[in-house]
Amino acid sequence: MQQQQVDLNDVAVFNRVAEAGSFSAAARELGMPRATVSRVVARLEEAIGAQLLYRTTRRVELTELGRAYHATTAHGLSLIGTAGEAVMAARAEPVGLLRMTAPINFATMSLIPWISEFLDQYGKVRISLRLVDHPVDPIEERVDLAILAGRQPDSSYLTRRLGTSALILVASPTYLSRHPAPVTLADAGSHHFVLFSSDRSSETWTLDGPEGRVEIEVAGRINVSGPHAELSAALAGLGIALLPAAVTMPYIAAGELVQVLPAYGRQGGSIGAVFPANRHQPAALRAFLDFLVAKMAEHPPVKPFLAGGSSSQAIGRRHLSINRNSR
Repeated sequence: MQQQQVDLNDVAVFNRVAEAGSFSAAARELGMPRATVSRVVARLEEAIGAQLLYRTTRRVELTELGRAYHATTAHGLSLIGTAGEAVMAARAEPVGLLRMTAPINFATMSLIPWISEFLDQYGKVRISLRLVDHPVDPIEERVDLAILAGRQPDSSYLTRRLGTSALILVASPTYLSRHPAPVTLADAGSHHFVLFSSDRSSETWTLDGPEGRVEIEVAGRINVSGPHAELSAALAGLGIALLPAAVTMPYIAAGELVQVLPAYGRQGGSIGAVFPANRHQPAALRAFLDFLVAKMAEHPPVKPFLAGGSSSQAIGRRHLSINRNSR
C-alpha cells in the first residue's frame, strides 16, 4: 500500500501529544481544541498506515511503532528547527557591540582603516577594539573575536584563516647612512640589531634563506618587547629589525624603511580570526568575519624573500643547525 503524503504540522502535533502524555495536555500547550488534536493524530496514523497511540480515557500510550516514529521524527523536527534558526539569524541585520582584540601593528596598519569601512556599511554596529601583542583567550577575555598570528588555540574554538605571516629584515635610511647595508650574512657581525629578548647584548636568530634554515648571532644596543616597539626602534635608526612583512611594506613604500638581506627572513605561521564555538553567531560577528576575509583576499601576503643569494652566503656550517624555539 502506498503511503500518503505526511504533513509535518501533523507530525509536530503528534510529538507534542507523545511528550505531554495526553490529548488534553497537548491541546493546552498548542492552544488548540482537544478534538482537533485527536483528529490530527488520527489523520497522521491514516497517512502512514500504522497505529501510533493506544487511547484510554485518561492517557495515551505510545505503541512500539509510535515510540520509534516519535524518536526519529523528534530528531528530524529538531534539525529543521535548528536550520530555520540559522537561516533567520543569517538574515538578521548586524547590530550591537562587537568586542575584539588584535595585534598592535596589524590593527594600526590595516585593521583600523578596514573597521572604518565596515562601520560605514553597517550603521548599527559598534566595535570595541583592544590592541595586544600576547595570545588571547576569547572566553577569558570576554571578547567576540580575537585576531591571532602564529599558533592557533585548541579545537574548542572556531577559526577563520585569514592568511599567513612572514618576517623580513629592515632598517631605516638613517641607520644605513651610518652603516652600509649588509650584502651577506657574514656582514651581520658589523651591524646593530633590534633585540627582543631580556637584557642580553646578543641573541641567536633563525632565518630561512637559499640554503634552508640558518642561525645567525646578532648583537645590539637596545632590547624591546613586542613588534610595535621593534618597529618604532627600527624607524628611529637603532638597528636592523626582524618584522612582519605586511606591517613593514607600507613604510618601505614610503621610504621610511629599507629591506636588507632580501634573500633572508622567516616564514611565519597563519593569521586567524578566533571566536567561541557557539551554535549561532551574532549577525554582526558573521558580517565582520566575511568582511575581514574579503579584505585579506584583496591584500594577499607579501612574498618576503626576493630571488637572489646563494649557499655561499651562509656563514660557517656550524651555524646551520636549527633552533626552532628561536626567532
